[in-house]
Amino acid sequence: MISKYEFGQLIEKLENAVNLYKTTNYRFNENKIFLSNNHTLEFIFKPQNIPHLLGIDIVALRNTNFIKSIKPLDMLEELIERYDGFYKKIEDGEISYYSVFSPYIEGKIESFETVLKCNIQDIFFASEYSLPRAYLNGEKNNYGCQYYIAFKGKDDKLIFLGLKKPESDYYYSPASIICATETSRDDLLRTLIENQRIMLVNCINRKNIDTFNYLKNSDKLNALQELINLSNKYDSHLIVYSDFLHTLKKLLASYSKADDVENFILQLTLAIADGNRVDVSSSFNESSYELAQSYNILIQKSKRVNTKEELKELKNLRQELLILQQQIVVQQQQISDKDKLIAEQQSMIDRQQQQITTQQESIYSLTSFKDDAFQLFKKHQQLTK
Repeated sequence: MISKYEFGQLIEKLENAVNLYKTTNYRFNENKIFLSNNHTLEFIFKPQNIPHLLGIDIVALRNTNFIKSIKPLDMLEELIERYDGFYKKIEDGEISYYSVFSPYIEGKIESFETVLKCNIQDIFFASEYSLPRAYLNGEKNNYGCQYYIAFKGKDDKLIFLGLKKPESDYYYSPASIICATETSRDDLLRTLIENQRIMLVNCINRKNIDTFNYLKNSDKLNALQELINLSNKYDSHLIVYSDFLHTLKKLLASYSKADDVENFILQLTLAIADGNRVDVSSSFNESSYELAQSYNILIQKSKRVNTKEELKELKNLRQELLILQQQIVVQQQQISDKDKLIAEQQSMIDRQQQQITTQQESIYSLTSFKDDAFQLFKKHQQLTK
């Protein structure tokens, strides 16, 4: 059971989060997020969203009959104000702590500010969730969201904001904050994006506070490479084609040299039509060059068939390989012949050495016989005197 001190600390964190929401200009801010699959997400952090995002089950809180307020945010503020009495009910066993408070409430509160501010610099990617796609790989979740926005949190944590779209509302509704630590990161990514569609977030428009955040092309290139690695690992489908159209429109609106832009658009269009890479050796400006590089990275991943030139190159490489194999066989035969010759020469040397040894032994025997004969002769002379 949670101690009263721990409960007090938790209530203080909840109060700080509610005050952050109520005192900043992010309240009722209309966030409009442009994705690289040509889709736009529009959502507002309404007061009724806040308790659930912070890990409070409003229905369970209402069923305790302790709270008199009716509106969700008012109910949470009343809980904060009367937390002593609420803890007494928990202590007496009249209220179950985990029926009201999420087991992951600490992480949700910690991530709330990052999600609420929704800066594009903190966003990793967005993903579209489809149940049929989830059933294909056997992975499905119970969050019930159509889109997820992935944020990079502190200490390499990953935070997901789940979005639902009620049938009666034009805007998406922020439905849940899902936190992944390093240990659960892989499992959560597998549950949310395996065999699903993932996208870049190009820009964010905040209507109420009149701000417009967008990714520079250089940052976009780095983000694209990260998403390619992610899609390879989790078999996700990276959708970025409309991102090129968005950037092309920016190029047309920004550059005074229309001929250069038209030349680049022509080369990119031909490359997309043929499924080939864009020749980056042409004299493109910086933004065009970065866009061409982004496209080349994508086409390298998504290209599934070889072009005629690649087939020709493969045939040439195969022919070179066959020639090299034949040369190896010839060289191996030459080495074998040399080994035989060396063996024959070694055998001849061994026979000559044997002959020399035999001759040396004969010479030694003859010398020994002469010495013995001389000694016998001297001995015979001495006896005959």
